[in-house]
Amino acid sequence: MESVKVFSIIIAVFSVLSVESVGLKDLKTCNFGAVYNFGDSNSDTGGGSAAFWPAGKPCGETFFGRPVGRGCDGRLIIDFIAEHLGLPHLSPYLDSIGTSFRYGANFAIGGSTIRPQNESMSLYGVSPFSLDIQIVQFDQFKDRTGYFYNRSYPRHRRNLPRPEDFSKALYIFDIGQNDIAAGLRKKNDTDFHASVPDIVDQLAKAVQNLYEHGARTFWVHNTGPIGCLPVSLHYHDIKPEELDEQGCLKAQNAYSMEFNRQLKARVIKLREELPHAALTYVDIYAAKYELIGSAKKQGFVEAANICCGFHEDEIQVYCGHKQNINGIEIYAGSCENPSDFISWDGVHYTEAANRWFKAIYNFGDSNSDTGAISAAIFPRQWPNGETFFRKPAGRVCDGRLIIDFIAERLRLPLLSSYLDSIGSNFRHGANFAAGGSTIVPQNKTIAESGLSPFALNVQIFQFDQFKARTSDLYKEKKKHSCRNQVLPRSKEFGDALYVVDIGQNDIAYGLRTVGDAQLLASIPDIITQLVLAVQHLYTQGARTFWIHNTGPIGCLPSTLLTITNPPPEFLDIHGCVKSQNDIAQEFNRQLKSRVMKLRTDLPHAAITYVDIYAAKYGLISSSKQHGFVEARKICCGYHKNGIDVGCGGILALPNGTQISGPSCEDPSTYISWDGVHYTEAANHWIASRLINGSFSDPPIPITHACYTTS
Repeated sequence: MESVKVFSIIIAVFSVLSVESVGLKDLKTCNFGAVYNFGDSNSDTGGGSAAFWPAGKPCGETFFGRPVGRGCDGRLIIDFIAEHLGLPHLSPYLDSIGTSFRYGANFAIGGSTIRPQNESMSLYGVSPFSLDIQIVQFDQFKDRTGYFYNRSYPRHRRNLPRPEDFSKALYIFDIGQNDIAAGLRKKNDTDFHASVPDIVDQLAKAVQNLYEHGARTFWVHNTGPIGCLPVSLHYHDIKPEELDEQGCLKAQNAYSMEFNRQLKARVIKLREELPHAALTYVDIYAAKYELIGSAKKQGFVEAANICCGFHEDEIQVYCGHKQNINGIEIYAGSCENPSDFISWDGVHYTEAANRWFKAIYNFGDSNSDTGAISAAIFPRQWPNGETFFRKPAGRVCDGRLIIDFIAERLRLPLLSSYLDSIGSNFRHGANFAAGGSTIVPQNKTIAESGLSPFALNVQIFQFDQFKARTSDLYKEKKKHSCRNQVLPRSKEFGDALYVVDIGQNDIAYGLRTVGDAQLLASIPDIITQLVLAVQHLYTQGARTFWIHNTGPIGCLPSTLLTITNPPPEFLDIHGCVKSQNDIAQEFNRQLKSRVMKLRTDLPHAAITYVDIYAAKYGLISSSKQHGFVEARKICCGYHKNGIDVGCGGILALPNGTQISGPSCEDPSTYISWDGVHYTEAANHWIASRLINGSFSDPPIPITHACYTTS
């Protein structure tokens, strides 16, 4: 893996990783037990604040609601990396109060350099904790935690890393910007270029030291475009010819690029020198420059604008500081909405410039309905929800659905249903899916057919209304002070992931009401309706789509219950109805073909085709291998002796007895929840493989979904 380019297209910077020298199909998930970070203020989570002076307000206001040692309104890139790996935010090594190092430690300190500088912190802001000191701190940390772990009582071990986790950890380097800044202050071009090999060599020695102590996985960031920092642009008397096309100082960026060129070469050489190490070179420069160059297109204000601080009429007051100017005290507070800005304080980036997808909008049927039908028509009853929610939660499942696991993977809340007016929060998206929905509207009531009146076109109308009304409410600022907590911001609709998971009911209803030939003939029109929905969302600003095909309907246990003594050719080797699965596969073939065409029709869209069929059929065909019972067995409901009672239902027999449809003792061992829908355990198994890209085209993880195929 020669390098990784991190860039921003629709979502904010650093949310996507593009692997240049390894095919995307080769990407694998690594289970890191801990993260150890070395760096400067770009990744300092509180070390400098604990050791020197605490970060004050308004730092931390966006996410934490208070200062938490970061030079940012919220989270840093390292925080999102930790969250992405399912780990807590890293505690600073130098913070002795309330810290936990169970899952790693952060040695980064604001103002730190790779090579020690003979400059003071008070004069130039240069930290005494250069990279060599941070490595010494790590060596001591590793030795001392091993000592205490082996001699402490179990309750003391909760805050210490396990000795075996050091070799399984991810080691991140995010440092070098201050070395370049120091070079700009005190060297000419010749002296700076002469110093770069030594700076890079110092970083390489740090990597080698960690390798000798058992570290094996390294993530090495290059340095960003220092010439684009707004603080540089505010403090210089700049001539037009000194700026590039993005308004950045060309000479300063040349320093960064030369450092990055030599760093990349050294990382490649380290791969030869450290044969058991996995070294990833991360192009932070390209990521930041890409975002700066398309700031307004991505919904940000001009990239040179600073959110926090006062920089007017040659008066410079840093973020959170006060200064008396001509008898008037100026407080350098933050802007009204930091999410509109790339730069927090002129040097550091806002949380909005560091985060993952900001929202999810989902369209579908009961496979992804998180409460629409339950709220609008009839509430789901116990035992639905018993495994995870411990109560009915609008889902036809014992727990979470695939869409829930997608939201969790993207570190977003579970989606509220658009039709649920009680206690819903749409700050990070909305779910328009409704159980029984079809792509093509049906001329039957829900009582007659079981089909929802909320077909895909209606869900699109709902989205349009949702988008328009939330925009209107944001304009009425004084009347709706709570809007920031429960509604998405207008510009974030373009930063969202749009999931489409619908089509199963079109096939199921067709199988019940028309012949196979007529159903097959209707497939092109069904898919055209889905394509029109995607195209409409695109005109509304949607750019990232995650489109599911339909599952193996012939494998649903509810279908198999109605079949007695089928001829051998009727079922496939896994006991599924072949003719029904053939129709599902034809639907999927035509859907995939149209998705490929959509990529040409919608040139600015990133469209991922997700093979739900293959994932579900793969689980069904190897159910026992994965710890499940026979795939056709149903967990919830009563299906014996010709008597069928649905999940949670009660049937009164003529003799006065009642038969109920309870759930099985252990839903986690079943694939099918009620004969049609999957259990949480099965959804989790399927989702984990969809999310990591194993069943998608292109074969990329969902966190990479903003790729355009070009």
